[in-house]
Amino acid sequence: LTRKEDGIDWTLSGPKGEPTNQFAHLASSENSHLLDDSNSIVIETESLHGTWTNRVGITSANGWNPGWYWPAVASLIVISILLGMLTASTLVKSQRHRDLVESMIPKKAIRKLQRNQTVIEKFNLITIFYADVVDFSGVAGSMSPVQVMDMLNDLFSELDRIAKRHGVYKVETVGHRYMVVGGAPNPESARVAAKRVALFALDAMAFVDNIFLTKEGGKLFIRAGIASNPAVAGCVGKAMPRYCFFGDAVDVASRMEKSSQKMKIQCSEVTYRLLQDSDIKFVLTKRMDKDVNGYGVYQDTYWIEMASPCEKCVGLTQGSFVLHPCGHVMCAGCNAKHSLNVCPTCRSKVEDRIEWQGKDHKGIDVEEGGSDDGSAIFQSP
Repeated sequence: LTRKEDGIDWTLSGPKGEPTNQFAHLASSENSHLLDDSNSIVIETESLHGTWTNRVGITSANGWNPGWYWPAVASLIVISILLGMLTASTLVKSQRHRDLVESMIPKKAIRKLQRNQTVIEKFNLITIFYADVVDFSGVAGSMSPVQVMDMLNDLFSELDRIAKRHGVYKVETVGHRYMVVGGAPNPESARVAAKRVALFALDAMAFVDNIFLTKEGGKLFIRAGIASNPAVAGCVGKAMPRYCFFGDAVDVASRMEKSSQKMKIQCSEVTYRLLQDSDIKFVLTKRMDKDVNGYGVYQDTYWIEMASPCEKCVGLTQGSFVLHPCGHVMCAGCNAKHSLNVCPTCRSKVEDRIEWQGKDHKGIDVEEGGSDDGSAIFQSP
């Protein structure tokens, strides 16, 4: 402490003049003698009684750690972890809820519903697929209701995965009927939409025919119909709204399905023309169907038999390639063109490409088994 008493101007605040008494040391802590310029700082404070000089520092090399420091750090870490887990859980639940809603209603329809707007969309030309289980009453008659639900859930769940793979929109299941649409709710060209739906139909039919079995070991048979026409889509109702389609496309597709045959895919003439212009080669067989429209009028319809990347890929020839595990065939040119590990026909993952060295098979139905020369014959759905 330095006290200044002489030459003070009493009209001004604070000490003035020369110091008369020097106090070199007023008070200190236990280890104050260890303080120097390397581990401390000097703080000067002026008052009415002089200038106080205070040297403050920490003598320990590890700094100053109060007794509550580490418990406080541990508590902060635990609280941060709990808050992080709570935030993550909230985000996961919110995302799951959003995914569930978006799996039932398109995103743009959800935004309109949130704004309390009416959802109505017009589509000039879309393609709709309808499928139904053949003789469902007979199949379900020998099952309990729980077994019927399990069977339909297993079937439609796999069809949902196939629909997602082909980029078509699953609309609804009504009882034992299944419906998907191409070209809506996200608009795309009519040819691309028809191609997507037709490839999905072939893939779904191949799955039901070759793979699907009920838990009791029984087989199911379905019939399918495809039509391309204008339609209107929208959400009906405020409570539990549904995204539905109305119009000629729905009506004609339903008639195509009802007049189809077991394990067959029937398409309308408009769909046939769109598939003929596609970049995929479709094998279609003409059929003259009676009373398709319900008015006693004949209409040309077509069976969709199979699809391949090009006309040369239909059947097996020397030098063609069989894709594993889907079994689709590609000629040498298409094999070089489609080098990615995705089948251009069914959009499934390709694990291997096997060059065909056996006899030529030009037919569209090549059964799994063995050939005369011992080479394998793969199915070409």
